[in-house]
This record gives sequence, C-alpha cells and structure tokens, in this order.
Amino acid sequence: MAKNDAIDALLAERQGLLGRIEQEREQLEKLQQIVANLSDGLAADERSLREIDSVLGREPQLSLEDATVRLRGRHLEEIALAVLAEERAAGEEVHYREWFELLRSRGYLVAGKEPLNTFLAQIGRSAAVERIGNRTGRYRLNHAAA
Repeated sequence: MAKNDAIDALLAERQGLLGRIEQEREQLEKLQQIVANLSDGLAADERSLREIDSVLGREPQLSLEDATVRLRGRHLEEIALAVLAEERAAGEEVHYREWFELLRSRGYLVAGKEPLNTFLAQIGRSAAVERIGNRTGRYRLNHAAA
C-alpha cells in the first residue's frame, strides 16, 4: 500500500506542476506582449522626438535611421498593411485618413509632396486591400489575397 500511496502522491504532484507550468507560461506570454508594446511605443516616441528636434534645429539633420522612416512604394504598402492588421480586427473597415493617422501615430512619415495622396495611391494599388463601395474612402484587408 505504501508504494501505491507514494505513486499517487507523485502523480498528484506532477498534475499540480503541470497546472503551474501552464499558468506561468500564460503569464510570461502576457508580460512579453506588454514589453513588446512598450518597446514599440518607446521607439515611436523617440522617432517623433528626433523629428521634432530636427524641425526645431536641435539636431542638425535626420539620421540614416530616421531617413528610412519616410515610407514610399512597396515598403509603404507593407508597413501600412502591418499597422492595419495590428490595429483593426479582421474584416473591419477603416477610412483611409484614419489609416494614415494610424501610421503617423506610430512615428512613420510618408514621402512625397502630398503624403496623404502618396499613401492613398499606394494602398489603392494593393491587392491585399479591398475598397468598400465607390468614393467612400473606406478600405479593409482582403484576406483572400493574403
């Protein structure tokens, strides 16, 4: 009987450990997501600060890192799609001006004389985006193209 009691105790301990391990993994994933969000926010705020300092003349010129923040072409499309996928639920519609502001809030700048027009032209050509209605200015991700 003592041997069976010892095995039962070990099995119970094992079950308890499995439960704790699962809880700890979930906590770790949540904390890692918090750290990732903070890191992204910090990076965007630092980019914005450098841009402001550049405009104010406190930084002599944009660094190479900041120069790559000005998006155009395929890179603009990739970043815009990634931001929309992170900010909106699958199939959720967004007006292009709101989408453009989402990019700007992340610290991205769009190249061109008229950045909003550059943005609109690029997303309008994307196979990964579906236009909602005529002349509504609303779009959503086209999951069939993904």
